[in-house]
Amino acid sequence: MAGSQSNSSSSSNLSIDHSSPYFIGSSDNPNFLLVTTPFDGNGFNSWKRSIIISLSAKNKLGFVDGTISKPLTSSPNYPNWYRANSMVIIWLLNSLSKNIAESVLFLQTAYEIWNELNQRYEQSNGALLYQIQQQIFSLSQGSENFSSYFTKLTKVWDELRIVQKFPPCSCESAAAIPKFLEEQRLIQLLMGLNDSYKILRGQILMMKPLPSVSTAYSLIIQEEQQRGITNNSQINLDSIAMHALSDVQINKKQLICNHCKKSGHTKSQCYRIIGFPSNFKFTKGKKEEPKSMAQNVATK
Repeated sequence: MAGSQSNSSSSSNLSIDHSSPYFIGSSDNPNFLLVTTPFDGNGFNSWKRSIIISLSAKNKLGFVDGTISKPLTSSPNYPNWYRANSMVIIWLLNSLSKNIAESVLFLQTAYEIWNELNQRYEQSNGALLYQIQQQIFSLSQGSENFSSYFTKLTKVWDELRIVQKFPPCSCESAAAIPKFLEEQRLIQLLMGLNDSYKILRGQILMMKPLPSVSTAYSLIIQEEQQRGITNNSQINLDSIAMHALSDVQINKKQLICNHCKKSGHTKSQCYRIIGFPSNFKFTKGKKEEPKSMAQNVATK
């Protein structure tokens, strides 16, 4: 029985053109994940962008944006639509946290679920712009390496680019808009750098014209790599010096004087033969002092 249902499903799918949004490929299964991290109520715009990209790649975006409408139940396309719509619903539910998924579980179409999520979590442009701009100016490198800091900043820039759309323009000033935005991003990037990049930051700001963000990124990465090489070289030199000092101390302990029978020197270096230096500190000097004074009294 199960085999006949599987064969029936396969034969039904074979009759659908591969370019049709109703087509379900071998990789299109209920366990497929549209995003790696389920949406939990935070970062809706980033999650939404990822969902749109994944559904577009699967040729299923029309089920959520309304371009593929629900056919009549009497239509021959209804079974194919129902099957594909159900698959998209499962993918959306898999992309949501448990609590949010349960709140939209009983909606009938992927389009209804998508609309509900947009109405519930999508912010107005004004509030969203404020939030993104606040993130940009609060971001700083801190204890992170430059690449990690740059990745975080780029993510926020991408969110701003989606929200802050500029209308198409063919006037002479159109070319100045991208240049203005690029300079703004460069300044934001340099503002968040650690003070250890103070000299390089000043050099970049003195360039005429100002370099692109990509050029600034390359310059900062080169500086970071150079610092890593210098630090490693210094560590290696310190390590070599410590090992050399340790070897000298070990070799010194292995020396035995044949005259005084003490370690640390040879007979040719023995102070008892060649004489003690003027600044030599005797370890038993304080104990021998009373004896010397007694001898002096007895002599007198």
